[in-house]
Amino acid sequence: MRTALLSLVSVLVVSACGSVPLTAVPRASTNGRFIYAAGDDGAIRVYDMDHGHRLVNTTRVFSCCADVRGATAAAPTHRFYVMYNRDLQGHLAAVDLLTDRVLWDKVLHRPGVDRGNITPDGKTIYLPTWESDPDSPYELVVDALTGTVVGKVTVPTHSHDTIVSLDGKRVFMETKSATGAMHVAATATNHVVDTISGYCCSRVLGPFSINGADTLVVNDVYGYAGFQIASITTGRVIASVPFVGTHGSTGHGIAWTPDEREVWVDDGGNPFVHIYEMTITPVRQTHLVRVSNPSPHWITFSIDGRFAYVAGRKGTGDPTDVIHTSTYQRIGTLSPSEDLLEVDFSHHVVTQVGNQFGVGRVNRP
Repeated sequence: MRTALLSLVSVLVVSACGSVPLTAVPRASTNGRFIYAAGDDGAIRVYDMDHGHRLVNTTRVFSCCADVRGATAAAPTHRFYVMYNRDLQGHLAAVDLLTDRVLWDKVLHRPGVDRGNITPDGKTIYLPTWESDPDSPYELVVDALTGTVVGKVTVPTHSHDTIVSLDGKRVFMETKSATGAMHVAATATNHVVDTISGYCCSRVLGPFSINGADTLVVNDVYGYAGFQIASITTGRVIASVPFVGTHGSTGHGIAWTPDEREVWVDDGGNPFVHIYEMTITPVRQTHLVRVSNPSPHWITFSIDGRFAYVAGRKGTGDPTDVIHTSTYQRIGTLSPSEDLLEVDFSHHVVTQVGNQFGVGRVNRP
């Protein structure tokens, strides 16, 4: 009976908006490693990483449908957060990972919010005020326990992707304003303390990622078919790395492998991910991995780096590919989502969580 029910849910959740069952399918165990993937239909789908990424749970967060902009989670507070926009309202919703219960869902900014990130202690979320908002020159600082806005960080308008460092001391903010720069704030003061500049072409930045030591950042840049590398220490771009093997356009999606040996970059105009060896100078492309959609849009990794998750075009229904990083082969697919991350459980306790952004995890001094 259980097998039949799981099969039925697997069929339902990949179909059109509104078809997700309102009741959750219970996980076989709360011990293990799982991918939590938020979808535009209002559901979080949970996949068992150690058993072929099979679907084991579906939880309703909001009624269908909306534009999900981001996801983040914290182990100390066992919470998962979904950022989404609907009817020109930017929502932040909190879910208890131990009970799958929605704790609250609050409108925090109009006309929208974007892809934020949480401090490792689970206390503070840095929430962008949406890439399409020309009137809000700041990001929000949110109390992650209550969903209350407690401050602002001044940055140019169109704030977008945001990453908190692994040590929780700094927050890196990218905007869609043509400044040719990123902004870095201290979480102790919520003031910008550094900028990273020198980006080329349109001077509009796309997705980015940082290494574990907060010394290097890799960026997609609109108008450049490749990616750029910047030194966080000096605050300047230090290298431009082109795509090889395709006549690509601007990439959208970039990530370090957790061991920081490679950077993976989506090709914005072709069904490929470009993979670069980062331990050599100059950086060299080593692989070109074909994916199941014509233009991949996001990349993240499992915490141990065994699996890469490559999302398709946003809002199209393209599945998310699961790539085995040792073979560079696609081994499966998930329902459409770029807003996903790993959550690990042991004896009904959340032990660690991943990051929607594929950040490096080598915390060298």
